[in-house]
Amino acid sequence: MCGIAGIVMRNPTQPRREAVENMLATIRHRGPDDCGVEPLGSCVLGNVRLAIVDLSERGHQPMSSDDGAVWITYNGECYNAAEWRLTLQSRGRRFRSTSDTEVVLRLYEEFGEDFLLKVRGMFALAIWDARRNHLLLARDRLGIKPLYIAPLADKLIFASELRAFAAGGLISPRLDPRGMRAFLQLGHIPPPWSALCGVEPLAPAEVAIWQDGVLRRSIYWTLPKPEAGASIEPREAVVSRVRHSLLDAARLHRASDVPLAVFLSGGVDSAAVAALMRSADAEDMTALTIGFEEKEFDESDAGSETASQLRLPHKILRLPAAEMAALTDDALSAMDQPTMDGLNTFWISRAAAAAGFKVALSGQGGDELFGGYTSQQWFERFQRTASMLQFLPSGLGPALFDHGRYSMRMRKLSYLVGADDPFAAAQRAVRVLFLEGDAKRLLSSALASQSSEQSENEEHIKYWTRQVAGRSGLEKIAFLDIYAHLSPRLLRDGDAMSMANSVELRPLFLDDGVVDCVMKLPATVRMDRKRLLLDALGGILPEKLRMELAARPKRTFSFPFDRWFHGPWRAVLDSAFDPDRLHAVGVLQPESVRRIWGEYQRAPAKIGWSRIWTLFVLQRWCEIMGVRP
Repeated sequence: MCGIAGIVMRNPTQPRREAVENMLATIRHRGPDDCGVEPLGSCVLGNVRLAIVDLSERGHQPMSSDDGAVWITYNGECYNAAEWRLTLQSRGRRFRSTSDTEVVLRLYEEFGEDFLLKVRGMFALAIWDARRNHLLLARDRLGIKPLYIAPLADKLIFASELRAFAAGGLISPRLDPRGMRAFLQLGHIPPPWSALCGVEPLAPAEVAIWQDGVLRRSIYWTLPKPEAGASIEPREAVVSRVRHSLLDAARLHRASDVPLAVFLSGGVDSAAVAALMRSADAEDMTALTIGFEEKEFDESDAGSETASQLRLPHKILRLPAAEMAALTDDALSAMDQPTMDGLNTFWISRAAAAAGFKVALSGQGGDELFGGYTSQQWFERFQRTASMLQFLPSGLGPALFDHGRYSMRMRKLSYLVGADDPFAAAQRAVRVLFLEGDAKRLLSSALASQSSEQSENEEHIKYWTRQVAGRSGLEKIAFLDIYAHLSPRLLRDGDAMSMANSVELRPLFLDDGVVDCVMKLPATVRMDRKRLLLDALGGILPEKLRMELAARPKRTFSFPFDRWFHGPWRAVLDSAFDPDRLHAVGVLQPESVRRIWGEYQRAPAKIGWSRIWTLFVLQRWCEIMGVRP
């Protein structure tokens, strides 16, 4: 696992090694074990390495082919590297290391651009091919590992994190108005936007090739659709196939030359990952759990019970609210770009690093693949309501619901009136934090002005709903859970927060083989409140634990922010929302922020803690990063 950065230019005489070195210095947390920069004529590749597979210097990057014509800088894990190594050796390829990076390099040499579909894993990579005089950039299928690009007139800059671009000195670090508006509306910044002007993320499963100043982009993989006839397949056969895919993924995910940790809560997903890894004979594995002082939020007892039944060493990280408030800036800096999520991953990754772990497994993706979200009921209810109100003029929605006397949650019902697409309207009613008018009042004039007809949240959600036109409602919900929530938010946050602590996070459920197996099943079969997952774990989980997990009510992991904001964190927020500080940063309107902060203190339920947290994150992130409109 690593951090990558680089530049490709039309004019090969421009020296850019120092710029790449400066970029790497800002993301050294992603790879504290090694650093390499390779000038290659019109291209400069850089890498900081977190050594996990092949800890020797033979795994140094950037890495070259035998003739020096092809170079790679790679961030990720190729879980099927061992199998491909044998195949490539049988075809005459020689290897100098046992690293998976070299396997990926040889796959490119053997198959050209088609190599991407051979890689089973998570990755972001850059390959410079001097024979073709082109740079190839790519991300894994679901976008587990990040990659950002800045296409300029005479060059292309790329890096694993946004902070690297300003450090290179080649672009001005100015806030992107569309990214800022998207953040306030959605709580994260989805593609194609980012927090910085001129910088954009590669999409999941996207490959981009830069050659002679021309950038060609395409998608090399799409999410599988349910197969015809799958709905009449015997239940036993489905369960058996899912079980096999999970066990195979666990076998591959244990690949590491360093000890493993597993993030364990009191829920089904993390228990499933821990049990699967035990079944795969993963050694040197320890379970880690976050514990709170507030008992209603604390899952440490349930985590301890799960670890005990699985016979796993277990450590509990206690998070006193006052200590977290004092160290919040560390977490905000780790975000790389604003998000209202990810704190749990930051803190437990920090604990894992302190305990000496470089690799941790998580249950990310379990809810999306196996129907764990309770929000499904809200989507269905709102879609029915939007269908009934579709005949009304859309302008009536704000007139009926978008009033200051209503709660923020109530005001979002305005989307359901006169909607041209009831499904998209339901998605917006559930997912949006601040309505468009709120964002305009809260942001400074430089960021609030909108030139496009659609708001960012509408453009984002409608784009993804168009990809599943004609499918059933449940299939649409499942698709949007992945592309409008998991990929742009949870996976991005998981990577940023774990790698800030030099920890590689492996989401076992998002293994390519598991995704391919499960997503081909009808949504009615797989999205049944984890029933399919629990059935597939028969014989893997101790039966007593499996029954206990099935009976436990679904709990969404969250911090007790509502309580903290009225207690140990109140002074922190009061200080951040000081009018002078808000004015100095110039991102948020001081009067609007103070008004909503005061209203929250008087009537917390009307505003909701998530909106206060969103404003706090944006203000402090901009202060810490030193970025301005």
